[in-house]
Amino acid sequence: MLDDDSLAKMETAVRACDEAREALIDALDADDATSTPSVLDPVGTALEDWRDAQQRFMALVDASNASDPATAALLLKTNHGIDASNARCGLPGTDVDGADQPFPLDLTGAQGMILTQAATEHLR
Repeated sequence: MLDDDSLAKMETAVRACDEAREALIDALDADDATSTPSVLDPVGTALEDWRDAQQRFMALVDASNASDPATAALLLKTNHGIDASNARCGLPGTDVDGADQPFPLDLTGAQGMILTQAATEHLR
């Protein structure tokens, strides 16, 4: 159902979502619990990168023979071992059409406050 070119492009977008999530976790782990640009900028950049990769994934799903993101993710997982979970989850502060999974990180406490503020300031 997915041709080799579509599969390769989707895999690249999925990998970019995974890398952006890792960068976000690293930025949140390195925070000093303040809302300074040195803390907010890396968090915001990771969120932007994640959103952009999700948008690429969703555009590729639309251009493929898959009926929806859930079907494309299922095909990727069962036929190729590619987990597209991060490509399908909603991000705070942005709306990516087709992102139908819950955000996988805790939004409570100081890190949640930083994450929410960074999303508000960086994702428009």
